[in-house]
Amino acid sequence: MPSSKAMLATALAKANTAVQLDNTHSYAFACKYYEESCVLLSQLLPRSSNEKDREKLKGIRQTYLRRIEVLSGAISKES
Repeated sequence: MPSSKAMLATALAKANTAVQLDNTHSYAFACKYYEESCVLLSQLLPRSSNEKDREKLKGIRQTYLRRIEVLSGAISKES
């Protein structure tokens, strides 16, 4: 299993890609990358022994989950 540091770097890279796709209105692809980032962040939560770090990870994940909801609504309206 990859290190926590590597997982966090991957999660943030996926989120960065999601933001770029979001900015170009590629909502379906943005959702995919936000979701992948959320999965990695969820896997990191139990690995973190520091409560402050866990709260930060939860907050980041929650932000991405809310964005997925918004984008999913936009995708539904486009269909």
